[in-house]
Amino acid sequence: MLRNIGSNWVLIVATVAAAYILTPFIIRTLGQDGYGTWTLITAMTGSMSLLALGVPMASVRYLAQDVAEGDAGKMNQTIGTCATLYLAIGAGALLAGAALTVAFNSYDVPQALRAQALVAFSLVVVQVSAGFIGLLPEGIMFAHHEFVVRNLVRIAGVLLRLCLTVAALSISPSLIALAAVQVACLAFDFGVSWLLIRRRYPAVRISVADFDRQVLRKIFSFSVWVLLLNAGARLIFETDALVIGAFMGVQSIPYYVVANSLIVYVMEFVIAIAAVVSPMATKLHTAGDSRQLREIFLRWSKVSLSLSAMAGLFLIVLGPSFIGQWLEPSFVGPSGQVLQILMISSFVFLPIRGVAMPILLGIGQPRLLTVALLGAGALKMALSVLLIGPLGL
Repeated sequence: MLRNIGSNWVLIVATVAAAYILTPFIIRTLGQDGYGTWTLITAMTGSMSLLALGVPMASVRYLAQDVAEGDAGKMNQTIGTCATLYLAIGAGALLAGAALTVAFNSYDVPQALRAQALVAFSLVVVQVSAGFIGLLPEGIMFAHHEFVVRNLVRIAGVLLRLCLTVAALSISPSLIALAAVQVACLAFDFGVSWLLIRRRYPAVRISVADFDRQVLRKIFSFSVWVLLLNAGARLIFETDALVIGAFMGVQSIPYYVVANSLIVYVMEFVIAIAAVVSPMATKLHTAGDSRQLREIFLRWSKVSLSLSAMAGLFLIVLGPSFIGQWLEPSFVGPSGQVLQILMISSFVFLPIRGVAMPILLGIGQPRLLTVALLGAGALKMALSVLLIGPLGL
């Protein structure tokens, strides 16, 4: 497990390093209004991920179970059923994206950016829609515990995105260029991942002919809870730009997003543990090895708590100064205060997110977890709307 989790951490370090370079570069190139508009685009199109209906997490759980049982035929039925679902969801996402374009037009995007913002929005909608089927190779690799190989592909994708973003914005500093980079990186990730799967697991195939209604019912019986869980998580972590853009304007979004991005990077280190723990929990639960499952829960909960405490204390004490040196002094006050408040709120949540949540999902017990997270998300959204007026960011 340590090797797999370690590879996840290497990926996160690469992602953070790329963001450290790209964020100030994009802000300087596009301007604060341009960066705020881009954040608004990604926040609105990001909500389309809920259309996945919890299938990605359900697919990993049941594929891991099929792999543990050594049943290749059953595994291909699960893959074929998920592929059919992803294609249908992708088509639905295109329609949803068209509807979201109307909502996007209602935001106060600067007139100079409006035309390119609409084109960029459309490109990101296409990228998100195609991204559903793009989730399938990752699910297959995770089910086979191929985290190291998968992360090598993703690290290559991070480097590709870094180089393409710098090159594209240097040639054409526009939102359209930024969106085109996302599409290119998705194509690279899917193509390389599927090539590796075909070479390492020749028995694996993606075919809609393997669609099975019984597998579909099984996936939906689990994925509906994951869908609600993801909705709660999105309400908690990914609706801020929508609220800020509606009540304070797109120029205020970067101050919050910069601070929140640091919290997200800390969370990614914890989620790196969760990505390995969940399929491992499924494997041990299928084998009836509850003793080892309890050991994993205790050991990695301690690791998650330690990571959260170390990173959190650094961000609370030195985070505002770091933001000022990273970007510019004007971000120290608004972004620094937001960062400190968000980090304090994360001390309890992060260790639970890293181990307890993926174990519950891995053993097929998502109900109480889903209700709790969905309730927290609804409360957070309501408080955001009520308090942004008197308290601001």
